[in-house]
Amino acid sequence: SLAKGCDSHYPPPRSYIWDHFNVHTQRATLAVCRHCGANISRGRDPRHLATLGLSSHMKQHHPSISVGGGAASPCSGSISTQSSPGVDGGRQTQSTLEDWGMPLARKRTGETLPTPQQITQSVGEMMALDHHPFRLVEQDGFVRLMKRLCPRYKIPSRHTFSRKVIPRLYEGCKERIIQMLRSAMGGHIHFTSDIWSSLGRGHSYLSLTAHWWEKEGSMDTSHRWALLALEVVDRDHKAETICSYLGNMMGEWMRCRPEEMRRGFMVTDAGKNMIKAVESAGFLNVTCMAHLLHNTIKEGLKSPEEQPASTANIALLIERCRKIAGYFHRSIKAARQLRERQSLEGLLQHKLLQDVSTRWNSTYKMLERMVEQQKAVHGISLTLVVPVSKLVPTKQEWDTISQLVDVLKPFKHATETLSESKALLSQAVPLVLGLRRHLERLGAGRTLDSLAGPLTPPVQEVVRRLSFAVRKRLEPLLSSKVHMLAALCDPRLKYNICPKDFTVWKGQLVNLVREVFAARVGETGTVAPLPEMPATPSTSASGENSAECSVNRYFEEPPEIISCDPLAYWASRDHMWPDLSHVARQFLSCPPTSVQSERVFSLAGDVVTPHRSLVDPQTVEKLVFLKANLPMLNFPNLDFDTDAS
Repeated sequence: SLAKGCDSHYPPPRSYIWDHFNVHTQRATLAVCRHCGANISRGRDPRHLATLGLSSHMKQHHPSISVGGGAASPCSGSISTQSSPGVDGGRQTQSTLEDWGMPLARKRTGETLPTPQQITQSVGEMMALDHHPFRLVEQDGFVRLMKRLCPRYKIPSRHTFSRKVIPRLYEGCKERIIQMLRSAMGGHIHFTSDIWSSLGRGHSYLSLTAHWWEKEGSMDTSHRWALLALEVVDRDHKAETICSYLGNMMGEWMRCRPEEMRRGFMVTDAGKNMIKAVESAGFLNVTCMAHLLHNTIKEGLKSPEEQPASTANIALLIERCRKIAGYFHRSIKAARQLRERQSLEGLLQHKLLQDVSTRWNSTYKMLERMVEQQKAVHGISLTLVVPVSKLVPTKQEWDTISQLVDVLKPFKHATETLSESKALLSQAVPLVLGLRRHLERLGAGRTLDSLAGPLTPPVQEVVRRLSFAVRKRLEPLLSSKVHMLAALCDPRLKYNICPKDFTVWKGQLVNLVREVFAARVGETGTVAPLPEMPATPSTSASGENSAECSVNRYFEEPPEIISCDPLAYWASRDHMWPDLSHVARQFLSCPPTSVQSERVFSLAGDVVTPHRSLVDPQTVEKLVFLKANLPMLNFPNLDFDTDAS
């Protein structure tokens, strides 16, 4: 029988998986599957056995059988399960309706059933996280599910969820974020802000996110961020209006750490209204690097009427690629022909991508995919309708597209690097220097290793315009105090990013360390000597010498390897150079872009859907707030005063 090999001398653990296995009679390290008789290893050492292999066996060979529910054992004969390959000649039969009727096991000792309040909270969190409409709780499928799982649970109405549950979750989540902000290392909290307009409802939203470092142990640190506010701005977008809204949004959070939050930087796009609004609100504005890169590329690829003929060819060529990609997206027949041609040419069956005008890297990906599928697109050009077939590039134009992709590749890498959630402000300067060297090499007539020949005239014009745009928009960062000091405080870079002006920037860093030293002495009234040095007048009694000494010792150490984590580095040096560490954390904890604010708008776009077309703006704000913040919170159970009315 399938139970052959069972042995009562080895009582199985109380995991549900043992409803489907028995311990082998002769080898305690093996388990015998009750369904197919297979012997599955539980590990080599009898003292340390696991059930992972058993679970994997059930998922791979018996996927239709429920494991977690504590189903009745097949050995009991109470239900009919899949036939064993050893018993039924290797043939597996399909699950029957009886398999779905397996009763749930009794509640195990020590388990507690969820309370109605906990169930209500979980349903509310599901609505916020998975974009379910409030009417979900009134739909037949959900009602039937809850009756089966919790027959005694009385489902609150959709109005209860929209008016009580979601607002209560919002307040609880807000309190948890306030606690997190209070634990920010050194009180350094920075912000990003942006504006987005919802085409569906005609509302504009202003976002505000916070970014900081958090210490998770004696040495471990981590990047943290949170959405603080998302408010409707249905008035004009003048600087005065934005400043007023920012002031109201910050007022809700200033009670956490008002002085520290006021000292933080605020990252926004390069719009004059945003810059003026941020400065009027009392923050130091940092321009978003992603926007600077977007505007730089946009200037290198302007529309035809704004360019000479050679560069106009590039803009027209991009527009033709855009139309070709759109045609294959609209036509089912053309898409099928493309797949057939891809198989014939041995190419990956990738769809042609369409770009978005507000994201230059989407244009890059569109061109990159066109180059990848060049043979397929060119091969079926004769079978396409006449207007589209005339859009397919010629041999020289394909070379131009391929070269343009190679020229723009470092810009794509810079955009993606700076848009990562853990990107540092210090990374901006070395990337700008790298882009400048890249364009100088192309402008001097040298080609890239990936290029087979010299640049075509249209690409040469793009390189010239990109060089001008980099000097105009990106190189000013090389004289930006915020960006340069952030790079100096990155232990992987140090003096390598400014060998000519190193003395000047080092002096500014020393001045900042002196200011922190003076503030610390003013608060404590005492001066502690540096731990690694003897307490002498030059190192402990003099703030100036102490600041300069710690900075000198920092630069005397060689730069760290590229894999070094600057957060962990400064956490380990905090006891050695407390004032310098304070300054370093201030600059390095600021993000280089406002991408996180823009990602919040993507969440808002998921919330404002046809299924939620009538949700008021205030509820949208709360739903987006929960969607952004709930996944990173260890959220406690809340009390809900709800009813089903």
